[in-house]
Amino acid sequence: MGGARRLWRNRAAMGGEGGQAMVEAAFVLPLTVALILCTIQITQLQQARVLVEYAAFNAARAGIVQNGNRGRGGTAGPMHDAAALSLLPAYGRTDGIGALAQAWAAFRIRETALRALGLPVVQVTVLNPRRADFQRLGRHLAGQETDFDDVRPQAVDANLLSIQVRHLVELRVPLANKLIHSLWLASRARARGDVAALAVAGKRGRYFVPVEAFQTMRMQSNPFLEWAAP
Repeated sequence: MGGARRLWRNRAAMGGEGGQAMVEAAFVLPLTVALILCTIQITQLQQARVLVEYAAFNAARAGIVQNGNRGRGGTAGPMHDAAALSLLPAYGRTDGIGALAQAWAAFRIRETALRALGLPVVQVTVLNPRRADFQRLGRHLAGQETDFDDVRPQAVDANLLSIQVRHLVELRVPLANKLIHSLWLASRARARGDVAALAVAGKRGRYFVPVEAFQTMRMQSNPFLEWAAP
């Protein structure tokens, strides 16, 4: 009789421990899954940052030989296209002409769709040269351009092309995409620009975060006033 009671008590104790383990697992398992998913998404964002830095380098190389041409609002023109071509590995395979054409088509489709929402996929912003330098340094050229090889000390900085390349990266890892997107929006609650458009896209189930990179190179052609920074 006493042995039966001891056996029943042992089983009850084991059942209590099992129930406690299930409760702990119910708390810990979702957090562990969320942490793993966020780690995967952040790793993909780091990879995207490396790609954007490469895109900024190629965009600047195109700009220094094309008079700092930033096209229409930084969403067209030589620098935009150079940046977009550098980002194609994010949209598909690029190991052949056919694959490259498919990746380019995929990029153009996404760019057209998001631009209609006020969200350019790739945008190039010129930070230097600045318009104020043209009247001062390009007076002999009617203030419409400056000599890229001007040796005057005050022209050294004026003939540097500085740009910002911004790539709109879509977050695709479930759960982590909404979490990171929400945190990014919260950190820029008072910012203007495309924050509102990104919030609208999030409500539609598509989550984006802009990734930026900067590059500076010396001009190898005359910078033109029409493409200078304000």
